[in-house]
Amino acid sequence: MLTQRQGRILQIIVGEYISTANPVGSLFLTSKCGLGVSSATVRNDMARLEEEGYILRRHVSGGGIPSDKGYRYFVESLAKDEDIPVDEQLMLSHMFHQVERELEEWTHLAAALLARMVHNVAVVTFPKAAESRIKYVELVALQESLAILILLLQEAKLRQHLIAFDEAVSQGELDAISRELNALFYGLTWQQVVAQRAKLSPRGEQVKDALVQVMASEDEQMYEQPYIEGLRHILTQPEFEQRQNLLRIMEVLESGHIASSLLPEVLVDEGVKVVIGGENREEAMRGCSVVITRYGIPGEIGGALGVIGPTRMPYERSISAVRYMGSLMSNLVSELCGGPRRQ
Repeated sequence: MLTQRQGRILQIIVGEYISTANPVGSLFLTSKCGLGVSSATVRNDMARLEEEGYILRRHVSGGGIPSDKGYRYFVESLAKDEDIPVDEQLMLSHMFHQVERELEEWTHLAAALLARMVHNVAVVTFPKAAESRIKYVELVALQESLAILILLLQEAKLRQHLIAFDEAVSQGELDAISRELNALFYGLTWQQVVAQRAKLSPRGEQVKDALVQVMASEDEQMYEQPYIEGLRHILTQPEFEQRQNLLRIMEVLESGHIASSLLPEVLVDEGVKVVIGGENREEAMRGCSVVITRYGIPGEIGGALGVIGPTRMPYERSISAVRYMGSLMSNLVSELCGGPRRQ
C-alpha cells in the first residue's frame, strides 16, 4: 500500500510524463509541486515506488517514468464519471445530427471525431444485431449444377455462398426455391429456420442448410471489423519513432483480426474499459493502451468504439471522450432502431 504522499508523487509523475514524455526527477517534484517535504524524502519515496514496481528508472539519481502498474494506479484514481465539457458535448451532438441518418455515416464520423479529440487512433465497429434475421433470399445459376446463394439480412448485410448441386438445375427451379424460402423464412433467425418443419424438396433442404450455415457463422462474430481513423497521429508519438515499433502496431491495426483479437475479452461488461500495456493479449500491443466501450441497444444491436495509443496516453481525456461518444452513439442507434436512450 502506498502512503498518501507516495500516491500523490506517483500521480504527478504519471501526469507530467504524459504531458512531456520526459522522465520526472526529484528536483521537479520538490521545487514545482508543493509537496512540503525535503528532496531526500522525495527521493526515498521514489525509491519505494520503484521497488514496488510503480515507476522505472535507468539509474538511482535519474528521473522516473510510469510502469504499467503505475499507469493502472493512475487510471483507478481518476474520477469515474468525469465528462467532456458541455459545450463540446453540444458541438458533437450537433455534428452527428447534421449528417444523414445512416449508421455507416455515424460510424465513420465517430471514428474521425474520437481520433481528433484524443490525438490517437480511433476504432469504431459498425453496429451488429445480436441475432441475424432473413430479409430476402435469391439463387442465381452460375453453371449447370452450381449456384450462388444471395442472402440479405435485415440489418442491411449482404452475404453470398456457393452451392454445388448433385445434378443440373435450371434458373426457373432456383427461382421457385427462392420464392418458397422467402415465404417460409422471412424475418427468422437461423435457430428458427432449423425449427421449421416445412417439407422441402431435397434441393430446397440443401439451400436451407446453406442458409443456416451462413447465418450461424455470422452470429458467431461478436463484432464487425472496425473502421480505423487517426493513424497519422501515431507518427507524432515519440514511442513510435523507431521504425520497428511503428511497423508492429501498424500490422495489428491493418490486419483483419483486430476485432477478434482485441474486443471480445475486453468488453465482458458495460462501461468503459482500459487495457494498459502488458495487459493486452496481442504481443505487438504491449506498448499500447486501449480505452474502449460498447454502444447500442443491449441484447439487440450494438458495436464497440475506443481509442488506441501508447501507454503514455491522456487517460482522463480518452476515458471521458470514449464514454460520451459511446452514450451518443447508443442514443443515435436507439433513435434509428427503437429502444431506450442511455443516460
